Amino acid sequence: MSEDNMSISDLLPLVAAALNDQAAADAAKELAVAREERDTSHKVEVLRAINDGDDDDEDGDTIVYGSALFEDGQYASNTNLWNVTLEQNSNNICRLADLRDCHICVGGGFPMATLDDTDSSNPFFGGSIDGEWESSGDACEVLLCFCPHSTWLFFLIHGWPREEWEAVIQENDYQDEEHIIHFLVENVAVQYPDATVEFKEVTFAKRSIHGALKRLLSSKRKEVVRADRDRQIAERDWQEVVEFVESYLQARGILSEHHQTRAILGILWIKGFKTRTEANDDVILRFIAACEQSPGVFDSDDGEEVFTTLMQYLREQSGSDLDDHMEES
Repeated sequence: MSEDNMSISDLLPLVAAALNDQAAADAAKELAVAREERDTSHKVEVLRAINDGDDDDEDGDTIVYGSALFEDGQYASNTNLWNVTLEQNSNNICRLADLRDCHICVGGGFPMATLDDTDSSNPFFGGSIDGEWESSGDACEVLLCFCPHSTWLFFLIHGWPREEWEAVIQENDYQDEEHIIHFLVENVAVQYPDATVEFKEVTFAKRSIHGALKRLLSSKRKEVVRADRDRQIAERDWQEVVEFVESYLQARGILSEHHQTRAILGILWIKGFKTRTEANDDVILRFIAACEQSPGVFDSDDGEEVFTTLMQYLREQSGSDLDDHMEES
């Protein structure tokens, strides 16, 4: 059929296909916008608003220096804290001179804390210059703590010579009369106008964000972070048991070899003594005392033999007062 003879009915499938493609594109665009809006409402951000939101400049840009989804955070090594690692915005670099205009925000821009030390209406916050942060090179770490909800902000300062900030830390007099922000903005930034800030982490006290942890995390994410939290707690608890046993052996003057200590700890682990409580400590001490009386435990150089000796001793003591205590615990 020639183009001249093509009827309207022949064009209908083409029109329908084009409309479907457009509808699919529009739907994908709407979905992307909705997802972006949803993510924005869940983000933790460090930002700066031009003119600080002045009504005369309502359409002015909001400069986001670093952000991350709240639910992408994790429990810190102190499991009473929730740590959110910020992703840096490479298009927006914060000058140290602008630090006072920055805010920690959630929900698309609602401020949780502000770094303006000149506004007397702001809740109290303080901080410290803590020196080198992991593999930060010559960058200097600063930690701020905000009241009343115990929120912490970690950031790095680049462009402040190492020998200068090391001297400041050594003298430790930068907050004698002025706020740390005043010192950084009015002293350091004036002396080093090219100095910049890299925002690294925002940390929240768990007790202050309990509702957010329950509502914003998906079921799968909750499962993952809680498993990681429980693992950290179990490792910390067991480390306390290890240190307790080692310090007690040392105090008793028992110069046991590493494999002997491992054998004792291995049996305690098998028996379930993985945390320190008053009752557990009593049984652990009684068990070590029994080990002292067991021939060969602290004399052998063979780790396997020590473990076998201890297990045999426990079997022989089955039904004894010590065994009853271990089983009850």
